[in-house]
Amino acid sequence: MHPVLDALHARHCIREFTDEQIPEETLAALVEAAGRAPSSKNTQPWLLHLVKGAALERLKTAMLATFDAGEKPRPDYRYSPDPLPETWAARAKACGIGIFQHKGIGREDREKRRLHDRENFHFFGAPQVFFLALPKEGLAHGAMMDCGFVLNNLMLGLTALGYGSCPQYSAVAYPDVLRAQLKGTDNQLFLAGLACGRPKPGSHVNAFEPGRLPPTEWFHRHEA
Repeated sequence: MHPVLDALHARHCIREFTDEQIPEETLAALVEAAGRAPSSKNTQPWLLHLVKGAALERLKTAMLATFDAGEKPRPDYRYSPDPLPETWAARAKACGIGIFQHKGIGREDREKRRLHDRENFHFFGAPQVFFLALPKEGLAHGAMMDCGFVLNNLMLGLTALGYGSCPQYSAVAYPDVLRAQLKGTDNQLFLAGLACGRPKPGSHVNAFEPGRLPPTEWFHRHEA
């Protein structure tokens, strides 16, 4: 198979990382390549933040304190329709049940489920995290799609280089905390986080991959 297709098939969510830092020159090359993403009229609306080192430790502390205080998420935008369409809801439920079963978390074990959710705000132990944002005046469906192209470029680039990542809507659940921790972001809206690094060898949780629909269920040809 072609290396690009290999990366497409290999990419999946990593939820346990080593503490190995991605070299600065590699990060710079990844960011430059991700910026080759297409955008409407070449507007390139995305803003990307890399958080690591002491700044990441401060952010983790602030996010975990907010979660532990029981504060409800207040993201800058709604990710999905509410309620979800029936078929989407069924897939989401199967994914949730699947990862809980994979981790050995029982349906009634509320404390383990809470700790599972808490891992999102520790960014699964990743030594660096990207945050994708837009200027406040730029929040629109098309601009968000353009930003998604950048995020996908980052994920595929990381996979191709032997690293892993986990895209997180949960990481932007408390955008006021992000804006307080990341200087110069007062007029930005946060779309997603991307925890990334070297996947931990032999990790049980990293072996979890939800099932994928076959193309016959979503791919349509129109030729005649």
